[in-house]
Amino acid sequence: MAKKKKDKQKRRKPKSKLNAQMPRPKPVTMRGPRYYLERAREYPIFGSWVMEGWQESGITPVVIARQQSPDKVIFATYLVDFYCLGVKDALCNADFPLKRFNNNLPRLCSGKPEACDIGLAHELVYGAIDFARRYGFEPHPDFSLASNVLDPPGTHASEQQLEFGKDGKPFFIAGPYDDAEAIVAKLVRTAGEGNFDYIVALGDMGDPYDFEDLWE
Repeated sequence: MAKKKKDKQKRRKPKSKLNAQMPRPKPVTMRGPRYYLERAREYPIFGSWVMEGWQESGITPVVIARQQSPDKVIFATYLVDFYCLGVKDALCNADFPLKRFNNNLPRLCSGKPEACDIGLAHELVYGAIDFARRYGFEPHPDFSLASNVLDPPGTHASEQQLEFGKDGKPFFIAGPYDDAEAIVAKLVRTAGEGNFDYIVALGDMGDPYDFEDLWE
């Protein structure tokens, strides 16, 4: 009996190592829009645009897009008040379908898009910020993330010599969301009485630069 029991133990198969045979799952990398926005400068410029007739308006959206893939873009829109306040608003997105971007470009430019040189686009944004800071106005908080779509200051030369302000001094045109009283008070402190002009509209004129429903 002892010998049979011993032979049976010899024939018993070794236990399989299931853990060694099962492939380990690969870690999942989540790459949402913010991931690409923070690395936007790694992608080539796709194009840049302003609003048609921007020279006479004192304010224009500046749109810059980068090619994320053949069918997707990274882009930012900067609402630039080059008469006084600098970058009043900014929005950005990434992993965005190219077809949808092209369809929405007129909305982003608040009218007919006008393609512009990338140097001009950068000069409008950075020049307006520098001008506004002389009088105590900082870019909109959302510019912090949207600025990643821009190249660093000084990267691009512009063939145009832009004038910021109007007739050599700040010209504040109040928008629907501006605290006009506070802005005029700041201009009195920083520019001085008589060294700036302003227009405050009466009534609700709406906001022609409201882009929030583009993402719906």
